[in-house]
Amino acid sequence: MNLYFFTFTGNSRKIAEMVADELAVELREIKSLRLPYIAWLLLSFVPCMAVKIDVQPPTGKEIILCFPKWTFNCPPVTAFLKKFAKGREIRMIICYGGFDERRYAEFYKSFALKCGAKKADYLLVKRRELRENPEKVRDNIKKWLKIS
Repeated sequence: MNLYFFTFTGNSRKIAEMVADELAVELREIKSLRLPYIAWLLLSFVPCMAVKIDVQPPTGKEIILCFPKWTFNCPPVTAFLKKFAKGREIRMIICYGGFDERRYAEFYKSFALKCGAKKADYLLVKRRELRENPEKVRDNIKKWLKIS
């Protein structure tokens, strides 16, 4: 199993670190251009837009991918799925703070399948809950991943 994350604020990294601790797996960061916030905001309005990423390629057939909910698109995540989803099971943990998170998650589930993933599912994590009750978030992740 490979564990990846993309983060702008650090929240998705915190979630990925929880998963890495529970599964005892290596954590891999999806790196991209360091653009100002306004540039990422504009890019997030363009569905399916990808950007160049720097990441260690996955070795297994199962991937856990932690990333933020942006407006319509998170370009580094889109690039990752276009490049690596084919033939793999993709489990996404999406951190959100605003609204419309379910539509966004369903879009990425569908997108992963269109990119050739054998299976795709997701877990939503509210940013506020991550800050205020990280142990509850950890418990929810463990249940979702079926870790005792």
